[in-house]
Amino acid sequence: MEVLLSGLGKTPFRIRKTYILLPAYNEAPSLARLIPRITQQLSTAGRSFEVIVVNDGSSDNSSQTLHAMPPTNHVRELRHEINRGYGAALRTAFLWVAQNASSEDAAVSLDADNTHDPAYIPAMLQKLEEGFIGVTASYTMPGGHAIGVPWMRRMMSFWINAWFRSSVGLPGIDTYTNGFRAYRASAIWAVQQKYQEHLIDETGFPGGVEFFLKVAGLKQPLTEIPFDLHYEQRGDQSKIRLGETIRKYLHLLSKGKAYAR
Repeated sequence: MEVLLSGLGKTPFRIRKTYILLPAYNEAPSLARLIPRITQQLSTAGRSFEVIVVNDGSSDNSSQTLHAMPPTNHVRELRHEINRGYGAALRTAFLWVAQNASSEDAAVSLDADNTHDPAYIPAMLQKLEEGFIGVTASYTMPGGHAIGVPWMRRMMSFWINAWFRSSVGLPGIDTYTNGFRAYRASAIWAVQQKYQEHLIDETGFPGGVEFFLKVAGLKQPLTEIPFDLHYEQRGDQSKIRLGETIRKYLHLLSKGKAYAR
C-alpha cells in the first residue's frame, strides 16, 4: 500500500471495503450471534466487507463455528496455535490489513463477546469518510452509556482514562481504553511502516490503546462517537485480570506521550 499521510488533513474519501477485526478466545457462542449481526448491518448499509477473526488459541469449537457459517458472512479465520493475548491478536489482524488492504479501505476492531453492538459501525465509517483517520466509540461521552459493568471494572476504566486524558490529552478524545474503533487502512499501513515489528508490543488488553496512541502520532484528525456498552451481553466470565491489566496500563502510560507525539 503506497500512500503518504503527510498533508492528508481532514480529507473526505469513499471507503471501498471494510475489514471487521475480531480477536477471539473461546468465544464460539458469541461469534455465532455476532457475525450474522455484523453481516446484517453492513449489508443493509450497502458496504462491502470481510470479517477477520483472529482465533487466539481457542480450545472450544470456534473454528468449527466459523467454518459452518454461510459464505454471505464473508469470514476469514487467522489462527494462533496457542493463546497469545488480546494485544497479540490485534497485532495479527492489523498486520494482515497493512499487507492486504488498499488505501481506500477501512478496518473496524470490536470485541467478540457481544458487548459492542455492530449497529454503530456505519456511523463510525461515516466519520472516516468525513476525513478522520481514526474513530473510537465512547460510553463516557454525552450520549454514551455502560450497562451491566461491574463496579470494580467501571472504577478501573474511570481512573485509567483520566490518567491518559491528563498525560496524553488528545483533542476531542474522552475514552482511551475501549476496544471499539475504526481506522483508515492507510493509517494502519503508516503505523506498520513506522514501527515495523513493534506494531503492537503489549500482548494484553492495553495493546489496543497502544495502537490508538501510535495512530494519534500520525498527527491526523481523530474523533469519537457515543455508544452503549452492553456488558450484560457477555457469555461468560470476563477475561480481564484487573491487577495485571492496571499494571500494564501504567506501564503504557509512561510511553503514551512518546507514541502520540
